[in-house]
Amino acid sequence: MIERRLANSDDFNFLYQLKKKALKEYISKTWGWDEEWQKKYFIQNFKPDKIQIITISGEKIGCISVLEENLCYFLSLIELLPEYQNKGIGTQLIKELILKANESNKCVKLHVLKVNTEAQILYKRLGFSIQEESETHLKMIYKKH
Repeated sequence: MIERRLANSDDFNFLYQLKKKALKEYISKTWGWDEEWQKKYFIQNFKPDKIQIITISGEKIGCISVLEENLCYFLSLIELLPEYQNKGIGTQLIKELILKANESNKCVKLHVLKVNTEAQILYKRLGFSIQEESETHLKMIYKKH
């Protein structure tokens, strides 16, 4: 069973390793990976009170961060360890967010790296559409139909 709990400072190492395992490939293709810079950036931007740890049977498998804005929820982060990807877990978490958004008449927004085509396929399958593009990202939105 998938459970969530608020992250805390003890989760720092898990979350940094999770970022490397889940996103290093895409970050490397987009900007290159400089370990020292990445670690410093992660330390400077570490806000555990904005992150939920995803667990199964007490084992940490990923994280999610959703920020609530006036008219939308912003899915700022969703990461799963590679061995838990493509098993429907991310789909379930995003569907729960979509349901919550629909119930409160809000949209869901997210940004995804252009090189992360697998995530783009998932988001499009769940009803997201491209709202705009930057040099590195697609900005996507889900609106209630």
